[in-house]
Amino acid sequence: MDYVVAFPTNKNWFYAMSQPKNCWTDQHIDVIFYYLRKKSKLRSMDQYRYTTVKCLFSAHINNTHDRYYNNEADDDISTQEHLDRARAVSVHERSIINVMKGFSIPAGLPWHLVDDVYIPINYDGDFHWVLAVVELNKRLIRVYDSSLGTRKRVYSDEIKKLSRMLPSYLIDSGFFENNERTNWSVLDAYKDKQTGVPLESHIPFNIEYAEGIMQQEDDSLDCGLYVATFAEFLSDQLVIPPDTDGHLANYLRNRYAALLWRYGSDKVNGGYISDNDDPPKPKGQFTTPTEDDIVNID
Repeated sequence: MDYVVAFPTNKNWFYAMSQPKNCWTDQHIDVIFYYLRKKSKLRSMDQYRYTTVKCLFSAHINNTHDRYYNNEADDDISTQEHLDRARAVSVHERSIINVMKGFSIPAGLPWHLVDDVYIPINYDGDFHWVLAVVELNKRLIRVYDSSLGTRKRVYSDEIKKLSRMLPSYLIDSGFFENNERTNWSVLDAYKDKQTGVPLESHIPFNIEYAEGIMQQEDDSLDCGLYVATFAEFLSDQLVIPPDTDGHLANYLRNRYAALLWRYGSDKVNGGYISDNDDPPKPKGQFTTPTEDDIVNID
């Protein structure tokens, strides 16, 4: 079946979605987030607008962060190794910037034309999915965690990396130069509270956790399901309720699996294909830096 961002070949893909105690993969989340993106593209400029990204976006952020902040041993490597690492990280940087411009992912919207960005993030150490919503008007990352009640509330490394890297890549993508919908530079969130001057790129986004939202049962493996559910509620500007129904997760699993199975089957039987709504991707170029250009950030 053709879902543009994933192509399941058997019913096991849908079985994993519908049955309890089965983890959702990044493909399941990517498919749902793709259709949420398409819904947002139908809205006018004066309505609430959002966009989503693929699960791989977080990996791009992690790789660039590790290149610039976590390589204490860089002083001991050769110039050629520096160049090799710079070449490797440029691929991730180009991917981040293209996504921010609305390229690279089907049905993508440029970030300067939306209010929020929904980013699925996996805590690698725990294999736990959370939803990070970048509220651009507030310069804030709001984290929606379905197991917050059973976990120690600490900012994960993945969230902190996102918070630290976003300001630089917003600048590099030309985000602040595009003011046709929002004049970002005049917003108080992007100014120093004492001096009123624009915040520098090394100032990370603020982070907050959403409170009073539905929570998964212990050891239920429903984190991916709740990431999709949170995103769907927010996309319709609905308040996420606390989970007072122990059968809600089973209902949601069956709902998503049934909807996608029905839609995919109708596409196959109807013999039509998807328009992926993917804008042209600019050709990337890599310029090999000189030794003087290499900067090691402490």
